[in-house]
Amino acid sequence: MNRSAYRIGIAFTMVSFILISTSFLSARRDEKPLILQEMTWTDVRDYAKKCDMVIIPLGSTEQHGPHMPLGTDYYESLGISKMISARTGVLIAPLLWMGYSEYHSGFQGTLSLTPETFEQVLFESVNMLMKYGFRRFLFFNYHGGNGIVQSRIIHRINHTTEAVAVAIGIGAPFSFENEEEAPFDWHAGIGETSLMLYLKPELVRMERAEKPEMRFTPEMEKLRILGEKDPALLAVWQSFFAVPAETKKGGASHELSSNGIWSMGDPRLATEEIGKRAAERMAARAVRFIETWKQAQ
Repeated sequence: MNRSAYRIGIAFTMVSFILISTSFLSARRDEKPLILQEMTWTDVRDYAKKCDMVIIPLGSTEQHGPHMPLGTDYYESLGISKMISARTGVLIAPLLWMGYSEYHSGFQGTLSLTPETFEQVLFESVNMLMKYGFRRFLFFNYHGGNGIVQSRIIHRINHTTEAVAVAIGIGAPFSFENEEEAPFDWHAGIGETSLMLYLKPELVRMERAEKPEMRFTPEMEKLRILGEKDPALLAVWQSFFAVPAETKKGGASHELSSNGIWSMGDPRLATEEIGKRAAERMAARAVRFIETWKQAQ
């Protein structure tokens, strides 16, 4: 074979490989997500013979301003989990619509579990799933208030059972590399509204969106300013937020915000495209993590 023919052969092989790989990835992206409640018991039996992984979305039922539904955090965690499931074939087991949200209860409709109750329900559910052969648990959390519970349940699973548990949402051991995140846009603001415009646009009422009046206590404001010079102090500043009104720190949602939104920005600037980029970034990083972990078995 002469050099020209050899080069043409190599080029053809590379193009073929790229086309096959692209077709495979496209097919995976079009797969339907696997959701426990939508499957039969025989489906679950057959799945468990091939894979011991399960994604558990964690969210909340809490106020998200006047323009978004109480179930926002859960719709976000479930929506991104579905994207991950469709691309990896890993089963999703939705367990609870609620989380720890006591500090949002100044606004009607918020529901909350104590961290102890939340952890126990998760642990008992995990034990049932272990009975059917599941051994690798991936928690996709999208509510900051669930952080302590997620840490405790992962520790409990890893230290008292044969299973292994990790976080793949908030609290994951990898970064989502979000370069678009605006300063102090924590709750129901531009970022979260954008995410819902992508995942559940029919539930977003943009005509009701409005910029909140933030009400930092004098101590919070001093800490925020000092934190600009010494970022370590921001950890102290953040400790005043998302706490019940009974703590008298001024960090309950109705004390901080005029309408429940926690943002220095205007949620009316939210777009579906911003939300799509955020969802794709989170899903892609989790998919990469899962596919790499699969190679260990």
